[in-house]
Amino acid sequence: MADEFANIESVRRGVNRAKLTVRRELVYVGHSMPTPRACPAVALFAATLLLAPAAAAQVRASRRPVPLPTIPASRGALQVRVVYPPAGSLVTARDSTFVFGSVGNGLAHLAIDGHPVAVAPNGAFLAFIPLPNDTGASLRIVATLGADSAVLVQHVRLPARPAVPASALWIDEGSAEPRGERWAEAGEPIRVSVRAAPGAAVSVRLPDGRLFPLAPDTLRESSPGTFERQAPRPVAPPALRYRGTFPAAALGAPLPEVTAREVPRSDTGGAGATLLAVLGADTVRTALALRVTLLDPDRRAVVLLSDDTTGTEATDGAVVGTPSPDGTYHWFFRNGTRVAVSGRTGDALRVRLSHAASAWVGLDGVAAVLPAGTPPPAARVTLVRLAPGASSVAARFALTARVPFRVDEDDRGITVRLYGTQSDLDFIQYGGTDPLVPRITWAQPSDDECTVTFELSRPLFGWRARWEGESLVLEIRRPPVVNAARPLRGRLIAVDPGHPPVGASGPTGLREAEANLAVGLALKAILEQAGARVLMTRTVDTAVGLYERTTLAEQGDAEILVSIHNNAFPDGVNPWANSGTSTYYFHPGSAPLAFLVQDALVGEMGLRNLGVGRGNFALVRPSWMPAILTEGAFLMIPEQENGLRTPAYQRAYARGIALGIQAYLRRWAPAR
Repeated sequence: MADEFANIESVRRGVNRAKLTVRRELVYVGHSMPTPRACPAVALFAATLLLAPAAAAQVRASRRPVPLPTIPASRGALQVRVVYPPAGSLVTARDSTFVFGSVGNGLAHLAIDGHPVAVAPNGAFLAFIPLPNDTGASLRIVATLGADSAVLVQHVRLPARPAVPASALWIDEGSAEPRGERWAEAGEPIRVSVRAAPGAAVSVRLPDGRLFPLAPDTLRESSPGTFERQAPRPVAPPALRYRGTFPAAALGAPLPEVTAREVPRSDTGGAGATLLAVLGADTVRTALALRVTLLDPDRRAVVLLSDDTTGTEATDGAVVGTPSPDGTYHWFFRNGTRVAVSGRTGDALRVRLSHAASAWVGLDGVAAVLPAGTPPPAARVTLVRLAPGASSVAARFALTARVPFRVDEDDRGITVRLYGTQSDLDFIQYGGTDPLVPRITWAQPSDDECTVTFELSRPLFGWRARWEGESLVLEIRRPPVVNAARPLRGRLIAVDPGHPPVGASGPTGLREAEANLAVGLALKAILEQAGARVLMTRTVDTAVGLYERTTLAEQGDAEILVSIHNNAFPDGVNPWANSGTSTYYFHPGSAPLAFLVQDALVGEMGLRNLGVGRGNFALVRPSWMPAILTEGAFLMIPEQENGLRTPAYQRAYARGIALGIQAYLRRWAPAR
């Protein structure tokens, strides 16, 4: 077998070279986050906003939403310009999608593949058109004005449709999953799926002759998202996907000799698994392109995690852990954390946290493989000591070793879960009486998981955790002291005009980075007029690194972080049915701020309310302050692009954010 962990360094470097900034900053397009139901507190906060005393230097709401401004007329020469989709690009939709750009003259008539398309007064257009059946599409775009005409043929690529062979019995070899490299422990279930002919008996056969049947699954494979998509065209005859499991066994080609430093494993045999489909007297088979290496659970390799393995970029100092190889962010392992490896799928490693918990991390987060024989992380926690400070209360955990941990929050408490840890907490020292943390409790829910919970006298405002030697330090932030009559006075707000310098573009070429910056500068002026201090992550149209922005907000001790954006759709989404305003948060403590800002944005901008969602975006993941991300308008819609060019609508967007922040801060004012 190959020297898997001896080669992990070269594999990791390859991943680092190949990764794009999308790993650092999810594209703010086509959010598919669930919209939480409104909580009763939102109505109370909104009422507070409307009934607040008429004090000087407060942000005032408009009597009614600011209307989108009239689009100015353009009478230029005909010239068809397509902003999206770019020529030669892959359009991931398969049935219908949008096309937008401009034709130079608002009086022109426009048709795309014979479908008439409305043209805005400034020549901008947005169309939602059906796509052809083949994999190469040529969109014929014709603009006419009297006897004059302009034609553009835009070539794009479309995803291949699933092949439906003419024969009654078939297996789609390319649809088989999983494929590639897999590390597993003997006997654990390996999920397998493949498309095959309807009515067939499909199974997977292991090299030792054992057969494991796969069951037909006729459910729709695509998961629902936030936006409504076009119904897919029927495929006849229907292609079914079959799913099942088999116990992990050594699969794949023989591997070369290994050294004594290699991770303990069983040898991988030369034979692989086979997929079979049987219908009547006929049988078809294909190889499952999967190599499985068996790991020894009694001698797991231990690796050191760090998100700065190259030392060439700003990071947030944590490696992300997910519940599945492609799952959402759930753990944030601080740099220097040690974890034991229990599996691999492609470029993702499964790490064992405790007997009951595992997580997946990217190979690019592995800084080093520790020497063979290094024991899995395990520790005792012997003391928790509080140290009250001016702006926070610090809790220091005395541990015998660094172990993975997770921090969970609710409105009046924060819990630290230490994996691989046993409690020996004869003493918990409060370090003097601090009213913010009146009580600390601990529990041992399993043999190797310990939890410590800090009950708070006030709602949680912020926290952060770090390693200092073998000690874990958790800082719990004190809430701000707010003047109810002037809630913004003296407060420090971090304003991030998002996407420098990339992002979406509008039909006439307005870049999102430009629009976001204009709104951000308008927000800065409004907040400062109300007495706030403002920390801008940028004030010019130049690139600023993703984690440079969050680091700037945290190191500056900002009390709120708002990242300003404007939206775009993924391929295949009908823009007329789905546009509007939305706001996102990540940590539960930021949800009240998100709801209040969303309510104010809708009131000021007058667009459809797409609601609040929990969004997995880097700018809302900081935990030291409430953080939100706003998607005010859709830049690709001509009327909204035009609005974002005007100071009045930029101010309406900014005023909505400021009103929401103002209402949120009032909840921290002392009760009268």
